[in-house]
Amino acid sequence: MGWFTKALGTVAPRAALKRAAARKALDAVEKRNYDGASKGRRMKNWRAPQTSSNAEIGAAIQTLRGRSRDLVRNDGWAKRGVEVIAECAIGGGIIPKPETGNDRLDKEIAQAFADWSEVCDAEEQSDFYGIQDLAVQTIAESGEVLMRRRRRRSSDGLAVPLQLQLMEPDHLDVTHLRNQTTGFDIISGIELDRINRRVAYWLYQTHPGEVGLYRPMRFDSQRVPADQIAHAYRKTRPGQLSGVPWLAAAMIDLRDLGEYESAEQVRKKVEACFAAFVTTSDLADPGLLGAEDEDDGGRLETLEPGMIEYLEPGEDVSFAQPSPSSGYDSYTRARLHKIATAMGMPYQLLTGDVSRVNWSSYKAGIVPFKAMIRRFQKRTVLPMVCRPAWRWFIESAFAAGRISELNYGVQWTLPGFEPIDRQKELMADQLEARIGKASMLEIIRRNGGDPETVLKELSEWAEKVDERELVFDSDPRKTSGAGLTQARPDGTVLPPAVTPDDTNPQE
Repeated sequence: MGWFTKALGTVAPRAALKRAAARKALDAVEKRNYDGASKGRRMKNWRAPQTSSNAEIGAAIQTLRGRSRDLVRNDGWAKRGVEVIAECAIGGGIIPKPETGNDRLDKEIAQAFADWSEVCDAEEQSDFYGIQDLAVQTIAESGEVLMRRRRRRSSDGLAVPLQLQLMEPDHLDVTHLRNQTTGFDIISGIELDRINRRVAYWLYQTHPGEVGLYRPMRFDSQRVPADQIAHAYRKTRPGQLSGVPWLAAAMIDLRDLGEYESAEQVRKKVEACFAAFVTTSDLADPGLLGAEDEDDGGRLETLEPGMIEYLEPGEDVSFAQPSPSSGYDSYTRARLHKIATAMGMPYQLLTGDVSRVNWSSYKAGIVPFKAMIRRFQKRTVLPMVCRPAWRWFIESAFAAGRISELNYGVQWTLPGFEPIDRQKELMADQLEARIGKASMLEIIRRNGGDPETVLKELSEWAEKVDERELVFDSDPRKTSGAGLTQARPDGTVLPPAVTPDDTNPQE
């Protein structure tokens, strides 16, 4: 209790008591404050403006996008990181399978899609799964990607008059602020209605980066209805209208690591230099060590292998001894760990360095990465790329008469991950199916397969094997897991299966 409160207590005890209670409550509040919100010496230089996601991205996106592309072009670690993301997220492709509840309609749609997927690229250089792969690479490198619906004429010769055009986000005209006709706001080239629904995109017809090099400058942008554009990006905040490159959190570390490696390379070159310094007290005759040479009027010397040279009295030779650097490996590894963490992937995937891991530690590192990739597939690629493309395909195929009913039912099969230990993971899948934790359909889909295709192939294979009266150890209808023959329904036993373990035919 301070002196003022004590003095106040002699004349107004009640007021002093209230003051003391208020002071105690204030001290308790200050003690419960968040350290991260303090404004002391350590935090005074921490600027954290309360801006929206669109304000933050809009002010920085051009710089982030340019630097990200520069890193992917010139930095091996950044390039590898983007490739890993595309490889794991797309692999062989996210495959659609029609599920309308009508087998006949499913076959119609499947056949129409098989024909269309081969020629769906507006640039005529890829197929549907190549478009998926390029879209993910663009999201990782540039932060977002635009996919435009391109209707085609019947004279173009396409069975389904539709193609897809991928566009980099640079096509968005960010200079517009308001549509003078509708009065709607335009943020980052995206026109929003009064309840923040996307109604249109303002797009340059040509890439701004090509202006002056290959095409004439055109400052006017075109208003394209939102139902003709699929805009894909990773959304991390409510109300976010555009994305940032995957490398954003790792840019500084990638740049610093590149500069550090350049400095170390210069240091190693200096260490490799072999320099000799001759000191003498006779200035009239320096007594050069080694053979003398002329170079622009100056005298140079060279040392040759096996050369023996006697020095004159008063002469001495000293050699440069640059100190070798240390800690290069540990510093580089620590930086790469941080870069891999910023990109959301294990260090081993980014670098290919598995010298310090075993099966368990690698498994522990890859599990959260798989979960992150699954989230990216289900929250970004599927709703923002695959489903819009499927909807456009169904509508165009129905309008062209390729399918008899407008039905959007579809099941998407995500690509599976390569097993770390194939035998262990197959045994785990078998155990899950035996105890009823997962169905075989789910296990097949989880590994990137189509259950209907697998069952069809197994059925056809079984028919061919039975026709030739063959018995394989892999056929659970006829052999057990231990290789023993199973009894037939009539009670007879099949002849023993031929297995790789039958090395002694006499037994």
